[in-house]
Amino acid sequence: MTYGITGRKCSRLVIRDGIVVDGRGTPPKGPMDLVIEDGVIVDMVRVDDVARNKYPEDWQRPEADEVIDASGMYVLPGLVDMHAHVPLDHTKCGPRGMEYAYKLWLAHGVTTVRSMGFDVEDELYEQREVLRDNPELPIPRLFIMHGCRPDLQDMTPERARESVKEFAGLGADGVKVIGGYSDVLAAICDEAARMGLDGGVAVHLSLDSGIDAVTASEVGVSTIEHTYGIPEAALYGTQSFPPDYNEMDELARFRESAWNWIEAEQNPERVLDVLDLLVENGTVWDPTMVVYEPSRDLDRAKTLEWNRLYGVPPLRETWKPTPGIHASFYFDWKTSDEIAWKEKYRIWMRYLSEFFRAGGTITAGADAGTQYTLYGFSMVRELELLQEAGFHPIEIVKMATTNASRTMGLSRLSGGIRKGYAADLAIVDGNPLDNFKLMYGTKVEKFLDDRVTKVQAGGVKWTLRDGVIFDCDQLLQEIAEYVQEFA
Repeated sequence: MTYGITGRKCSRLVIRDGIVVDGRGTPPKGPMDLVIEDGVIVDMVRVDDVARNKYPEDWQRPEADEVIDASGMYVLPGLVDMHAHVPLDHTKCGPRGMEYAYKLWLAHGVTTVRSMGFDVEDELYEQREVLRDNPELPIPRLFIMHGCRPDLQDMTPERARESVKEFAGLGADGVKVIGGYSDVLAAICDEAARMGLDGGVAVHLSLDSGIDAVTASEVGVSTIEHTYGIPEAALYGTQSFPPDYNEMDELARFRESAWNWIEAEQNPERVLDVLDLLVENGTVWDPTMVVYEPSRDLDRAKTLEWNRLYGVPPLRETWKPTPGIHASFYFDWKTSDEIAWKEKYRIWMRYLSEFFRAGGTITAGADAGTQYTLYGFSMVRELELLQEAGFHPIEIVKMATTNASRTMGLSRLSGGIRKGYAADLAIVDGNPLDNFKLMYGTKVEKFLDDRVTKVQAGGVKWTLRDGVIFDCDQLLQEIAEYVQEFA
């Protein structure tokens, strides 16, 4: 694999004059100078007027081999995409598809991805080893949740335990489960804990499994992905499917999925009871709202600028309605479908807020690669959707950083921007707490004070992973050149 541009390592780095959002849910503070040595934050120096004047005879700025001028910029912890699918299939994103996705993530401040695929190949484990020996390569930190399909007819609890042991031997950080039976899921959760897998078990509760969020939480899953299983646990019996409904018909499945929250809303107290149980058990909710957003506004999704500029043609081709391709089901998407999905989002977002108010932990993941969602860009869009759900941007940064790292047991990142912790950082040109759109690689247009001169502003300027510096504009330029190779 060719990687093109690589990151820069330096023994001592100072990020000067940045406004720091540390990822702990605390207000921004600055300007500050961050001092980084060997990939670790070793000092955080106040350079505001109060600091300068308090001890004028002793005050001095730190020096370093390299200085990044972050004046007017905000420094966030590196984002963690909690639901990522690395494109291992070269037919989807071309011969350099993995590199392509990695650069898109890094260009948007994503320094860690939790891989959730079911086609984990040796290549992904090998790349994690390569990154350990070559930290300058443009690869985000890879946290591998090895996929398991316990809904297979011959999958017993005993066989499930053997599978988890096999995954642990390969180096998996956790297990991703879709579907299954309750006794098999319980065995997977128990064995993952016995094997000491920090990532635990993440579950996508498919409707045909018969397992809802209450059952999954009680047997010990770590995270519930998407939204499936939570509203279903609040229903009296099953959802009101039409008589000719077929779960294996993707168009029908996604069309009827609009109604799970709408029907659950008829029993709000039961929904709150479900959420309280998840909180009590410490079950984390990773909603991945962005991947389903086309269902509430298909034309918007089909015309996104970043997909046109940075989406490789083979990937964009898979998004078109195509039988046999998962989640490419928009053959006859109706106005009524979009209205139902908009209502679903309204209810879904409200109960996310209720979960949070009850003490629940929420993380941010994009599940990009299907349904018009592009790596990196969709992670930023997920932040916007969390803000639409009513969360303060400071809290959203926490969800997308320290909440995620603590959920995964990544102790080197769990403190956010803090002395002694890993220097995983996203340096944003402007204030993303005022406007998350500033984090998009397409940037934003605005006029200068003369109201005549139009300029592009924003973007993540630099991403640091373990102190290695990546120039995001250069990453995006390489991505654009790769896209042009398909022309």
